[in-house]
Amino acid sequence: MFYEKKTKIVCTIGPSSWDPNVMRGMIEAGMNCARVNGAFADEAEIDKVTKLVRDISNEVALMMDVKGPEVRMNKFAEAKNIKPGDEIVIGNGPDSEIYPANYKDLYLHLKEGQRIVVGDGDVELVIREIKGDKMYCEVIFGEKLKPGKALNLPGADFATSALTEKDIANLKHSIKMGWDFVSASFIQSAEAAREVKKYLEGSHMKLIAKIEDQQGVDNIDEILEEVEGIMIARGGLGVELGLEKVPMIQKMLIEKCNAAGKPVITATQMLESMTTNPRPTRAEVNDVATAIMQGTDCVMLSGESSAGEYPVEAVKELTRIAIEVEKNLKPKIVDSKAIGFAVTDALAKAAAQIVIELQDEIQKVIVVSLTGRTGRLLGRHRINQPLYIFTSQDYYARRMMLSKGINRTFTLKQNYSDRDQAVDAVKILARELGLVESGENVLLLCKTPLTGEQYFPNVFEIVQF
Repeated sequence: MFYEKKTKIVCTIGPSSWDPNVMRGMIEAGMNCARVNGAFADEAEIDKVTKLVRDISNEVALMMDVKGPEVRMNKFAEAKNIKPGDEIVIGNGPDSEIYPANYKDLYLHLKEGQRIVVGDGDVELVIREIKGDKMYCEVIFGEKLKPGKALNLPGADFATSALTEKDIANLKHSIKMGWDFVSASFIQSAEAAREVKKYLEGSHMKLIAKIEDQQGVDNIDEILEEVEGIMIARGGLGVELGLEKVPMIQKMLIEKCNAAGKPVITATQMLESMTTNPRPTRAEVNDVATAIMQGTDCVMLSGESSAGEYPVEAVKELTRIAIEVEKNLKPKIVDSKAIGFAVTDALAKAAAQIVIELQDEIQKVIVVSLTGRTGRLLGRHRINQPLYIFTSQDYYARRMMLSKGINRTFTLKQNYSDRDQAVDAVKILARELGLVESGENVLLLCKTPLTGEQYFPNVFEIVQF
């Protein structure tokens, strides 16, 4: 089952995964979070995905992706075969066959000679002439121009708000439907993160910042202060900065997130060949394994699970890779303080040190915490023992679905004040769930907030089952 692995899997949902049997197969194969691409989604699709997932599992998290300042082509009738030297005309509205669907008057902000990189770099155009409101572009490379793809404009100076009207509508509806995360494109600063967070006030939804350009990389420290976690959008980074720079940027961003105690998703073309093939390439397997070894919390499928022919098989491959890599990873104490939670971080480090030193004496670890944060911070130290989290609300439990090192998360909604009664309750529940076998030694770590909010007595001890 999926809880044998500790690396989390995010899957983009689309036509290939709308079938309930496919969705069940993906969840059973190891999907932890379902993501919807907001560039194409509307309220009906949000409702559809909510029902699809929730009919099968209340554990899987839901993530709405909002595109923000990303410029995207309209969904013209069908893909066009192209070759270098061909002319492509990009207009300014529905009177043209091809035009920017979400950015009126873009031509006013661009100049002749501007590069236009389509999607994740499959096609590159250059503007040769701007005449009236039309941009006459030459194909530099590429074989097929597909509708609805993003238009990346390296070096262009144009501004737009962090969220479009469509983004805001999707965000409000996903909050209403109880979704857990929003992943926002092109978060370049702490201020951009705060602008998105204004729309999350009063909800349980948390912000994942997509890092897609040099500004986002340069400002990563201040961004991490404001967000729940980040997504390394390798497609955008490759287009903006050059493919050769992406590997070291990925490594740096993962290290920054681990140090800060924030989850990180590694995304884009992880198993791209499985869009049309039942098995990944050796290079793709190595890519996924490398991200896990570097310390990523999550790996993500995009077109493989939304439009590909083998969505269930792609999830199974990620799970297989994760389990094999994790068997060979050694525990390592992350020698940095998590942002804003010094006491919790210190407690998690102490617990990690104990289970590392008593590897043969402690078989499992159970953490009970109000929000689950203690377990999340413990998981980042990659302890070998299975780690199970009990938290106070379903939305806190689903929040753990982006955090590595945790085998499974449950909700324990009853409050306890008596220590013995509380420990006995956890022992009974752990046995009923099949988490612990008789005779096993378990490190039981329970933390009440410093505010003294009653949920569970503080416990830090080895308990025999």
